[in-house]
Amino acid sequence: MADLAEIQELLESVRVTLASSMNPDRKQLDQLHGELDTEIRTANKRLRECDTLLADGHRSEAIQLAEQEPNLLELVSILDFPELPEWNDFVAELGLTVTPELQIDIATDLNGAYADDEPLERLMRRFRVHSLARAPLRSRIDILRQIAKRDAGSAYWKDDLKSYEQARIRQIADEGRNAITSRNFVELRRLSDEVHKKPWSVKPDRKVVERLDQAMVEVRQIESVARLSSITAEFSEAKAAGDAEHAKELGDRWEELAEKCNRKSEAFQDAKEAVAPLYRWLRDLDQEEEDERLFAAELKKLQRALRSDQSSLEEIYRYYDAVAAFEGFDIPDAIQTRYEAKLIDIEKKRQMKQYMTIGGIGLGVIVLLIIVAVVLF
Repeated sequence: MADLAEIQELLESVRVTLASSMNPDRKQLDQLHGELDTEIRTANKRLRECDTLLADGHRSEAIQLAEQEPNLLELVSILDFPELPEWNDFVAELGLTVTPELQIDIATDLNGAYADDEPLERLMRRFRVHSLARAPLRSRIDILRQIAKRDAGSAYWKDDLKSYEQARIRQIADEGRNAITSRNFVELRRLSDEVHKKPWSVKPDRKVVERLDQAMVEVRQIESVARLSSITAEFSEAKAAGDAEHAKELGDRWEELAEKCNRKSEAFQDAKEAVAPLYRWLRDLDQEEEDERLFAAELKKLQRALRSDQSSLEEIYRYYDAVAAFEGFDIPDAIQTRYEAKLIDIEKKRQMKQYMTIGGIGLGVIVLLIIVAVVLF
């Protein structure tokens, strides 16, 4: 097989022959055509071998075959010269066998395999470095999972991954026990995430998972109590700023988070005691708002009574007493003045009515006496 430089010289000879106005020597023509035909058929044979490997999922092996000298893709790019159809017409007229076309479609697939293999090669280098450096098994497994996913056609990586995962599961059992004993919550969370969030090909041991899950319940409860303290601090700041609306939002968040805590724990009881004054402040605010609403409602009743000519003194007294019963609320001066004026007005009308009644009685007595006098005399 010729090297790339020799093939370049071969194609140059083909171009010169096509461009020449003189009839070429038959022996030289046969030799030139035979060499070109051989190179193209050999390249096609290598392409078909690579295609078979790709079809079987052996991408790396196909690339290794293509990398042999001369590099197959470089060879194809040279042999795919534009004058080949003209050359085939030329030799056909002379009775020679036509050179087959290059199998460019296979070369295109092979070029795509190169693109896919580049990240795979980088992953494999990373895996080798991690292995030599004795990196944690979980880190090496993460890389191996990526390799197995990229090179899904190779069973080798899947088998390796299972072996690594089985060893890692045994490690997790030991690391989990140590983390539980030392109450290392950060490590427990990391192990729990690894067990539940990683794409295991080997199912983790059920007992190990259950032990971690049970420990994580306690971890989450402790973390929730810690977050309660943070909310309480923010709650206190809202109270100091007089921001009742934000304080109510924080109170709702506190109650929601408290549902996730162990309410019997000493830490939760301490958190509950710390937040109690803030809730009392909120309740006092709510009571003030309710009192304001009720006071305003009773005040309106009193105002309607004061405006009405039909209101009795007893009604006005009753409405006024209901308003005055609210501690911490002052009756507006305008309403107080109107109330006092209304009482005076009612009293005047009462006295006037009384005078009229007495006058009517006196007049009636006089008339009666006149009538008696007339009768008698």
